[in-house]
Amino acid sequence: MDKSCEYELKPPATYKEMIGILKSRGLTVENESRAIDILKRINYYRLTGYLLPYKINEEEYIHGTTFEQVVDLYDFDMRLRSLLLDIFEYVEISMRSKISYHLAHKYGSECYENPSNFSFRKITDHHNFVTKISEELDRSKELFVNHYKTKYGNRYPIWVAVEVLSFSSLSILYTNLKPEDKRIISREFGLKTARLLDSWLHSMCVLRNRCAHFSRIYNTKLTQQISLTFNAQELKIEPNSLYSIIFTLKYPVKEYSVLNPWIIELSSLIDHYRDVCDLSRMGFIEDWEKHLRSIPTDIHPDKSGIQ
Repeated sequence: MDKSCEYELKPPATYKEMIGILKSRGLTVENESRAIDILKRINYYRLTGYLLPYKINEEEYIHGTTFEQVVDLYDFDMRLRSLLLDIFEYVEISMRSKISYHLAHKYGSECYENPSNFSFRKITDHHNFVTKISEELDRSKELFVNHYKTKYGNRYPIWVAVEVLSFSSLSILYTNLKPEDKRIISREFGLKTARLLDSWLHSMCVLRNRCAHFSRIYNTKLTQQISLTFNAQELKIEPNSLYSIIFTLKYPVKEYSVLNPWIIELSSLIDHYRDVCDLSRMGFIEDWEKHLRSIPTDIHPDKSGIQ
């Protein structure tokens, strides 16, 4: 272990000492007993991430900030992650269906095994991808996988293979499709260019993984700016904001019966935590709900808007 660092690690603090640190920095803690119970459930450093909007400097919080506000902000973030996971599931499953259907009918049932059907930069990249699919199929305990394993001697069609892919692997698969195949699939969502879906899937995958691993998404930026539609550009949506991802959902989730209830839940969540939730820290624009509900005007003419 490297002992050349300038500072030694601090000794562990007790729950009471943690409360003392927060109070010394100006945080109001009205019920210390309840605060300790919360710290037993939520790690101190996880919780202090939600204090960042209230910091004046490293040693001081904005006057009047309470422990309860921070906990409410944590709860908001937790519920927002859950809500996003619900809608990402819809997008992910829809992508699996559209990709597998198109590839199967164009290239055949076992199309994913042939590198000439894709645009991987190197043959080894394709080989590694197929190896990953094989490993996931071998590990899978799903009944439909076992059916193909026993009846067809470990031969799996694309519509089975895609079902074991993670969102990340699905994004990689789409990225390495041939340009003409990307265009066909992206137009299923009414998109005029395949580049948009490429960008969205990558960012959704990153955000989905943050949600699945319980990472803070409030007051954070996307690691990579997404490509914006013309509508989003006209509204001056920040391309690295959480709202930029939320706004794009109206394109892959066109069914009004799915999107509308989700928007209602999101609006209700924000309203419930309106005293602590600063929408600007997530890139939400004025009249965000109206714009999220509006039918896109920049979709491909072959496709209608929300159904």
